[in-house]
Amino acid sequence: MNRNKIYFGLLMLILIIVIGGAVYEMLDAGKEEKPYTVSVILEDSNNDRWIAMRQGLEQAAQDHNINLNYVFSGEFDDAEEEMELVVRELRSGTEGLIIQMAFDDAEMDVLGEAAAQTAVMLIESDVEPQGVYPVTGPDNMSIGTALGREVMQQIEISGEKKRIGILCGNQKQIAIQQRLAGIEQVLPRESGEILWVLEGSYENMIRELSEKNQEIPVDIIIALGNGETELAVDYLIGEGEERKESCLLYGVGCSEKAVYYLDKGWIKSLVVPNEFNMGYLSMEEVARQLKYRLSRAESMEVDYLVIDQTNLYKEDNQKILFPIVQ
Repeated sequence: MNRNKIYFGLLMLILIIVIGGAVYEMLDAGKEEKPYTVSVILEDSNNDRWIAMRQGLEQAAQDHNINLNYVFSGEFDDAEEEMELVVRELRSGTEGLIIQMAFDDAEMDVLGEAAAQTAVMLIESDVEPQGVYPVTGPDNMSIGTALGREVMQQIEISGEKKRIGILCGNQKQIAIQQRLAGIEQVLPRESGEILWVLEGSYENMIRELSEKNQEIPVDIIIALGNGETELAVDYLIGEGEERKESCLLYGVGCSEKAVYYLDKGWIKSLVVPNEFNMGYLSMEEVARQLKYRLSRAESMEVDYLVIDQTNLYKEDNQKILFPIVQ
């Protein structure tokens, strides 16, 4: 009889342990993990050119339980101004940083020990070729060669040597330097002569473009960034409808404005980095670093499209140009 009581007691104890464990697991599963906070610093952060990038960042933040903090900014005057924002975010206690570096001469060591405790990802361009921090972005040299090939195709069709002007924008970015090197690698002097290269802010460059193209007119303008492509469109439209054919525009761009004017014929060909993927993959990699603290951060390369009026409305291209967050 006593033995039966012992067996019964043990059975009850086991049942209590099993039921208690199940209840604990149910309660624990109901708890939400506290989300990590990741700050995103983009130059001129409200600009429409970041729409696809923001969609990618937001989708990944949702998928990986990240509290996304956009740091609102205008155009940076220099690297020091941008680094002040970076340091401010570090001091605020953000756990991750995604930064579009506007200048490649930024003194990243000012981040000091704080950055060692923070997951950092650069997007679009590195600050130095050694790759101290991981970068998510396109192959910028390849973007330059793609632009150069598009121009060469036009030169071969016309059978004439062309005069070329280039809008660089911020040549203090390694991305822009690489795109320019890619173009120069592809364009032989006997086919297309680069007569001028302009850089600077929008206000200064649109004036310089007008003056320079009057002084040394060109047949083709190549723009190496979204802002420069939009600036060239504004200039050509201001010059009149005939400029649509007398001065052809090839550019890098991803904004709705750039795509709209490609459709309207003001832009002959557009190279479009996959910025949705750039945003998604960078946020995903930062989330991985935060979850697995001992993991090594990895750089990632995103693809790009070369589009013109003939392939603009292809379904695959439309998905990249106008991604919809699910």
